[in-house]
Amino acid sequence: MLSINVDGLVVPETFLDSWRNIVHLTTDFLQLSSAAIYVCRNNDQAEELCRYVSQDRCAQMTSESVIPFVHIVMKSHQSLWFPDSGGQKSDEGNDNEGTTHLVSEPVSTVSMAGAFPLFWPTRQLFGVLVVVDDQHKTLTENESLLLNNYHHTIESHLASIYQQAEIHHLNQHVEQYQNLDFKNLTDFLCKEIDRRKVVEQQLRYHKHYDSGTGFLNRFSLDMKLRNLLSVNQQEFGVIYIGFKNAYLLQSQFGYQAWDEVLKQYRKQIALIDSQFRITTGRPNSTDLVLIVESDQLISDLETICHALAEQSQTEIQVQKHSFPLRSFAGVSTASEGQTSVALVEDAFSAMLSCKESGDHWTYSSELLAKSPLRIHQLENFLYNAVKNENMLLYFQPKVCPDTYQWQGAEALLRWQHPVLGDISNETLIHLAEKNGLIFEIGSFVLHAAIRKASQWRHDAPVFKIAVNISAKQLCDIRLVEQVKKYLKEFHLPARFLEIEVTESALITDEVMAREVLERLHALGITLSLDDFGTGYASFSYLKKYPFDCIKIDKSFIHSIEHNDKDREIVRSIIQIAGKLDLQVIAEGIETPAQEQFAISEGCSFCQGFLYGRPMPSHEFEKKLIKQKQVLSGCHSPN
Repeated sequence: MLSINVDGLVVPETFLDSWRNIVHLTTDFLQLSSAAIYVCRNNDQAEELCRYVSQDRCAQMTSESVIPFVHIVMKSHQSLWFPDSGGQKSDEGNDNEGTTHLVSEPVSTVSMAGAFPLFWPTRQLFGVLVVVDDQHKTLTENESLLLNNYHHTIESHLASIYQQAEIHHLNQHVEQYQNLDFKNLTDFLCKEIDRRKVVEQQLRYHKHYDSGTGFLNRFSLDMKLRNLLSVNQQEFGVIYIGFKNAYLLQSQFGYQAWDEVLKQYRKQIALIDSQFRITTGRPNSTDLVLIVESDQLISDLETICHALAEQSQTEIQVQKHSFPLRSFAGVSTASEGQTSVALVEDAFSAMLSCKESGDHWTYSSELLAKSPLRIHQLENFLYNAVKNENMLLYFQPKVCPDTYQWQGAEALLRWQHPVLGDISNETLIHLAEKNGLIFEIGSFVLHAAIRKASQWRHDAPVFKIAVNISAKQLCDIRLVEQVKKYLKEFHLPARFLEIEVTESALITDEVMAREVLERLHALGITLSLDDFGTGYASFSYLKKYPFDCIKIDKSFIHSIEHNDKDREIVRSIIQIAGKLDLQVIAEGIETPAQEQFAISEGCSFCQGFLYGRPMPSHEFEKKLIKQKQVLSGCHSPN
């Protein structure tokens, strides 16, 4: 890398516009008083580059309020964070190495502050990104992730400015020495050509490879798959690897630490490289993709996946701490006419299915269909199952944790395939969305669930049935009339029906989703946001849509006994929900300790294996009648 004087570099107006937008979005989405970017000068002074002050929070938040925090970061070159006023040490401790928690002088208008150094690629300090608020605030996992992304974006812009300066510097050298004698000029040009080649190689490398791990980046991963798909008779498959606690570790220790985790994990499975042709890619910040080329594809994929399963629960060292790293793998193979995007999405969906079922790895529905049946055969079975109503609904109870009384249930679809056996809810929905049967299947689920809820009201007067709605259903205005029809048919008041949607369903068509949800809510139906806390914009959806309830994702619940960060995230979610008058369902309760935490924090309902696994309707009905006879609070769950 050439020696460039960064003090003379100018930030282009396009980047400045982007940074102004970043501080605006940071203030808005994180609901803070102010966010700003300061540039450091040679005389140890900080000059405000851009700032945004929320008109709703603290209009008097001035530049003088944040300068003390900027100066601390300028001197220490370390991040500063504290969520409480007066410059006191954070109660959360100091888990991140190199993070400062103290300020020397309290600032009256500031209660929460964070300041993060911005570096050039040479690790010279450019400036400071600072966020402040006039109230105590603890960021959630997703809010921390959003802030990290903005910080990373600014430093990426600085790297781009620096690289352009390097190329410009080389051109200036050529111009300066163009009048040298031929021999000296030749020597000089050879050196400059070599230097330019180095810079160009660096630029090409960063275009195709992830800088943190050296794996193929998303662009090159897609190009690799496109090239393989264009080659006739080229057999290959995709293994999509996801990690259960990726976002938490990334948020707690930072992006560079997570880069090291991914490299550690890849080294642990390196023994399979000698036997197979494998290319590793990084489709996003948390996951990995393996492209496997083979003449015996299905056999080799299974061998690789069994090897991955052995590493699915392993210990990883992160900044001198040891953490369990649990991985899941989804597998898909190329088929005629398939796109590179669809191939990765199929493997990704299969990986998500593993997270739901607890399996170490599984095939996508497309690959599952090929062995032993062809795709059109499986779709034909599915069509007949819908037509003849051969599908089943399983029910998992929702419980009042204080009394153990069943207050309702979630309806879950199951299909017992004549050859492949039980097909899970997620795989079934994925296949139905692809072949156009999702509305028919969704109609079956709504009809059967509302009918059962109407019957069970005699044994549980406040019984509420919850039904999951897919993205395509939510984008179909006919859903509202369909729900009204079934409620009327079975004389079930709308307040006893709960519709659950995920964030992924909302982002498909936000305008239509909002209209459908508002009409359902106007009927008196309860609306719940499922898997809360796992998406990038969960809190923003609480403002956009008329939700009555949130379901905390079970990945947080499973970790609260041994992870302080997860415990605080769940606690914060419950507190925010209370302020917004939202009910909270803790999903995935499996131990008494998890239940006790949910009770102590004030969760409205609990759901999980501690109270009952998903079960057929006849079994659920027997237990519902039995628990009706149990006095409230006198017995523990079966």
